[in-house]
Amino acid sequence: MRLSYLPYNLELKHEFRISYHSRRSTPAVLIRLEQGGLYGYGEASLPPYLTENQESVLKFLKKVYLQDIFTLDDLRTALKAVDSIEEGNSPAKAAIDIALHDLLGKLLKKSCSEIYGINPISLPFTSFTIGLDTDSVIREKLKEAEPYKILKIKLGTDRDKEIIKLIRGETDKPLYVDANQAWNNFEYALEIISWLAENNIVLIEQPMLKNNLDGSMELKENSPLPIIADESFQRFNDLDKIMNAFHGVNIKLMKCTGISEAYLIIKRARELGLRIMMGCMTETSCAISAAIQLAPLIDYADLDGNLLIGNDPFLCRTEREGQLIMPAGYGIGVNLIGNLEFREL
Repeated sequence: MRLSYLPYNLELKHEFRISYHSRRSTPAVLIRLEQGGLYGYGEASLPPYLTENQESVLKFLKKVYLQDIFTLDDLRTALKAVDSIEEGNSPAKAAIDIALHDLLGKLLKKSCSEIYGINPISLPFTSFTIGLDTDSVIREKLKEAEPYKILKIKLGTDRDKEIIKLIRGETDKPLYVDANQAWNNFEYALEIISWLAENNIVLIEQPMLKNNLDGSMELKENSPLPIIADESFQRFNDLDKIMNAFHGVNIKLMKCTGISEAYLIIKRARELGLRIMMGCMTETSCAISAAIQLAPLIDYADLDGNLLIGNDPFLCRTEREGQLIMPAGYGIGVNLIGNLEFREL
């Protein structure tokens, strides 16, 4: 099996702001695996709040040796070996996981959802993210989001109520709210969540600091809305640690190392009675299509990363009027646009 790579910069349509930073682009590394004349594609998305970057991804990839795969067991064996190379490097591991799943699906002439025995008929609606911005830009974004039935609103400023009032003046759509750890005072967090509960809010993501599990537990016990772990939750082994502090978890392939572990997280989270959200970074249709393979198993979707960029190098329709679509074709169902020059390691 041959592995090649391509550093790539994802250009955002709008400046993306959350409570603690903003950006106009997101670095990424695309990878391609080749076996038997077939290609599998993967992606590592690298927003600046992660510890990994393009250089660290390439350094990790140089340590990877992959034998040919023919079955799901072969794939799992390969991923176990990749995960054992060193700690961290979740985006790089996710890129390999996604590419292996894409390749295996093409070898078996099945979609990834078929490989896992997932019925693709019922898929949720994805939210469309509105980042922090001026009132005029927020109104512009709301117009762009007209086709989407659910909006995700970034909060975490001293204008949070004003932002929601502005949005409620424009639309009555259900909202997901993401505070990105900005409400670490219990009294304030409970007060604003109680106010939000009166404004057709569906859930709250990560109101308190990621390591403040005692505060999150107290908030969970008193909150009128479901509290979903994002920054507090990374990989499978975190589930038992955070299960009592949140009503649910936000699974992101870039955090949990890809489809294989995400599937295990979903199974275990169900056993623990947790609600399940699948989210994303700024990503291309490659990583979004990979996440959609598991979307029939989840409660909430925030898989709009490819909709926020203007230079997606892959061709794949992932939603229709906000409802996720299972990509057609084998593997994850994406096709590369043009002749991008992948480089051999």
